[in-house]
Amino acid sequence: MPKIYIKNREKLIICGLFLAKFDKAALQFLGFSSFIESFNTLGYALGGKPANIKNYRDEFDPYFDNARVGWNKREMRDYCKEILKKYKDLNLQDFGNLILSFLDKNIITQEIINKTLHIESNLNQVAKRIATGLAAEQFFMQNYSKTFSDFSLLDTRSLACGFDFKLDSKNTFYFVEIKGLNEAKGSFLFTQKEFEIAQKFSQNYCLYIVSNLKEKPKESVFFNPLESFSFKEIKKEITQISYQGVF
Repeated sequence: MPKIYIKNREKLIICGLFLAKFDKAALQFLGFSSFIESFNTLGYALGGKPANIKNYRDEFDPYFDNARVGWNKREMRDYCKEILKKYKDLNLQDFGNLILSFLDKNIITQEIINKTLHIESNLNQVAKRIATGLAAEQFFMQNYSKTFSDFSLLDTRSLACGFDFKLDSKNTFYFVEIKGLNEAKGSFLFTQKEFEIAQKFSQNYCLYIVSNLKEKPKESVFFNPLESFSFKEIKKEITQISYQGVF
């Protein structure tokens, strides 16, 4: 599929079309256990809301053979007609890969490389993990002011500095690390850098967990998280092979 620029609202609409057309097969392709989980995860991950995905799915439902009637008593909006015309003939694999590309533009390329090198990978689980992380981050950006009023927000995710965001006010600051969980409870990992920064800045380091994305997202905030959780060190020995060439 040629690379094209797709506006963010169009991505939400396309996700709705994908779920309407392929129904439970769409959920299986993306690794979701329910439509509610797909609405929550895709909605937040793409900078929208769960209701956006659900409403677009319902709008497309009358045009496909599934158990839902959708919005069958009103005419489809023109911009949705354009999306339907453009993408309705895609098969499950191509359509699903398009959705995955919204979450990470490199994920399909990586899968092609893995298959070429005969490296085992689970694309569905990778995509779901990426979507869960994005959903948690977007949820935070949409809701942080409820907990942190009068704070300015700086996005530091691309800096690999041991936290995702920095919050500043006149009197203090916080480094905020975001973790997402599909279930109401579960485990999460800190990288060595995240752990060391949390240790150094203690009360100014905040862990923001978005849990229960599977049903109804809930935020939990922990200042000085190393005092709130018992962390177990996990060591992995990695052997890396290099090949030297001489010019």
